[in-house]
Amino acid sequence: MTIIPQEIRDKPIEYLILLIMLIVSGILFLSFGYDGHNQRRVIYAACAAYFFWSLYHHYRRGDLHASIIIEYLLMALLAIVVLSGTLF
Repeated sequence: MTIIPQEIRDKPIEYLILLIMLIVSGILFLSFGYDGHNQRRVIYAACAAYFFWSLYHHYRRGDLHASIIIEYLLMALLAIVVLSGTLF
């Protein structure tokens, strides 16, 4: 029994790209520790990258529908609101 799900084992490059995006975003966010304006830019860029990655991912899987697009868009907007709200 393996810990890694089958979907990740089937497409490791896609998930490696996602992991790299999130790690780079986290490092950039932390590197701008006292600059809220640039931290917001990092949040916006990370949410946009995640949104477009998810569209690409579901397109390749063949299950990209309007409901999935709306779901990921709302999740990205929620992340922007929550993370940006903590910077004041």
